[in-house]
Amino acid sequence: MINSPSCLAHDEDLSNRVVEWVKEGKVLPFDTIMQRYESRLKGRLLDLEVEQKHGRIIYELEILREDGIVYEIKIDAKTGEWLKEKVD
Repeated sequence: MINSPSCLAHDEDLSNRVVEWVKEGKVLPFDTIMQRYESRLKGRLLDLEVEQKHGRIIYELEILREDGIVYEIKIDAKTGEWLKEKVD
């Protein structure tokens, strides 16, 4: 299982908006994303940010896996779609 993140968003304003979006059902709670991709998100969560790009709200994660490699993963916060994974 993954450890807790050190931060939730790029800035306080966006962080507050994400909380509102979750309450309004506009984005999935991060816990839902974690449950959906539990097997793919094993490791230590180093960072979690929320970004807006091209009209999408994106959860961007940095995960340190057991092999010592840090991965950057992007997931669409509204649909839960796995968008991208790369070695950071």
